[in-house]
Amino acid sequence: MTNNTGKKITVFETKSSSEENFSDNLLEDGDAVKNKEERTLYYTVKENDKLDVKVGLQDQDKTFVFKDVDTTDVKKVDVSLKDDKVNLDVTKKDGSTATLTPSEDSAKTEDEKKEEQEVKQEEKKEEKKEETAKTDSSNKSNTSESKKNNTASTTNTSSNKNNTGSSSKPSNNNSSNSNSSKPAEHTHNWVAQYKTVNVPEKGHNEQVLVQAAYDEQVPITEMKAYSICNDCGADITGNTYEHVKDHMINDTGNGGYHTEWRETVVGYNTVHHDAVYETRYVVDSPATTKQELTGYKCSGCGKTKAN
Repeated sequence: MTNNTGKKITVFETKSSSEENFSDNLLEDGDAVKNKEERTLYYTVKENDKLDVKVGLQDQDKTFVFKDVDTTDVKKVDVSLKDDKVNLDVTKKDGSTATLTPSEDSAKTEDEKKEEQEVKQEEKKEEKKEETAKTDSSNKSNTSESKKNNTASTTNTSSNKNNTGSSSKPSNNNSSNSNSSKPAEHTHNWVAQYKTVNVPEKGHNEQVLVQAAYDEQVPITEMKAYSICNDCGADITGNTYEHVKDHMINDTGNGGYHTEWRETVVGYNTVHHDAVYETRYVVDSPATTKQELTGYKCSGCGKTKAN
């Protein structure tokens, strides 16, 4: 695979499609596939299975999962980044290409998945509370109706007894209806929730001059013969007769000389040296942290909702 995301790849995990859990990260701790770097990674796939791939980038708390990748005719894979989502650009053995996109829920961060799970649990709790309230209301209504019927029966019995006597007084029986009351509707008080996220440092590579260009004069040498006086050691090349005669006249020596071969500079070659530059990393803005809105939470019931 070749990394064309513009970022470092720090997570690359694989598994057979029939397996539940991914293998350990194929990139060891501290290892990362740099941008434009090419890597060969080895994995195993069960027979008749396809490959599931998980890719994660540096400084991101989310990974991207690609399911049911057919590896039988894949020649190479380029990992690219588009709209903050990782894609796999596959080149097949026959030269054709295809772009694989991650599954819809794979790019969600662990916090987002956790928040969605908490929201679903809170919704279930709310539904359960509403069902319980409806059941209680129905039971109260049935109890009230039963009491009303019992009261009516008692009134009829009393009336019959009064009718059998010599005199009867009208009886006033007041029955009260008990109406079930609905629980007060809860109003959510949404409070913004934040988390601290790391903002990596930003910088750029810069060419710095280490050595300026210059021209060097390199000497050209040859071996030449020189006449050397035996008496005083002077170089008498081209003047041997006069020098020897002088020694003889002044009685300062025997007047002999010998020949010596010496390396002599006869000229210069100009050698040009180009300027030397070095690539150095320059920090534009240091690493820091910032507060990022993750969603909202009700201060009353604890229910959450996404941003």
